[in-house]
Amino acid sequence: MGRIKTRVFEIVSSAKEGDRTSFLFDMVIIGFIILSVGELIIASIPGMIIRYFWVFVAVEILTAVVFSIEYILRMWSCTVDERYQNPISGRIRFALTPLVLIDLVSILPYYLTILIPGANVTFLRTLRVFRFFKLGRYSRSFGIMIKVLERKKESLVGTVFIIMVVLIIAASLMYRIEYTAQPEVFSSIPEAMWWGIVTIATIGYGDMVPITPMGKGLGFVISLIGIGLFALPAGILASGFSEVIKEEEERKEQEKTEKSGISTDDYEICPHCGREIRPEDKQK
Repeated sequence: MGRIKTRVFEIVSSAKEGDRTSFLFDMVIIGFIILSVGELIIASIPGMIIRYFWVFVAVEILTAVVFSIEYILRMWSCTVDERYQNPISGRIRFALTPLVLIDLVSILPYYLTILIPGANVTFLRTLRVFRFFKLGRYSRSFGIMIKVLERKKESLVGTVFIIMVVLIIAASLMYRIEYTAQPEVFSSIPEAMWWGIVTIATIGYGDMVPITPMGKGLGFVISLIGIGLFALPAGILASGFSEVIKEEEERKEQEKTEKSGISTDDYEICPHCGREIRPEDKQK
């Protein structure tokens, strides 16, 4: 049984390079994810559900069954991983990991519509769009993005905090300045916060516009501050992506070196061009 569980875990979770069965399993799941999300999009077209009702029902049942089986297999075999060895607490910790939570959210709407007949079916069906995030498990780019967010989370949280402080200050000032001239537009600080976030983001929908000289001046200043504030997360993420991609390239180069049996200590640097000279290059 232990060998079977290990093999199941390798297929559904670890995806070793060169494992054909694991690759085929991943391709099948990706196909069902695309089918499920495509069905959700097409179903939003007026008249499509009425015309092809049984097709939509069949796709929904099939995808729900496939994703349910996948979820059960992951939960059953996760104890193979040293981090989740405990049969109870280990599985709970595994179930609370982001990608497994996405798995649960992707199948939950189907069962809720059965268990709660009077539930808001339209909203619950829309939750199935989260299945698209399941593709992240099979995407190297998505994995890199997760690493970047984990590594830069403190810097990003700090940036969000600064933006919130600026937003509250800007909304409070604009409310005090514009309330007398436009009490129906800037009726409260929360209402003014909508103007604030639109202005800081430099979107400018035009539904809330200051008309007093002081209000226009404040709007000008906040717009300039917003350009700088929203550039911060972009710079943080760009730096993080650069670091992670560089580490990935170095790791691949290290693995390639280990397979070839040549240590990086055997390299020499050419004093003229700076190129790495390997032992086999010397022999040539």
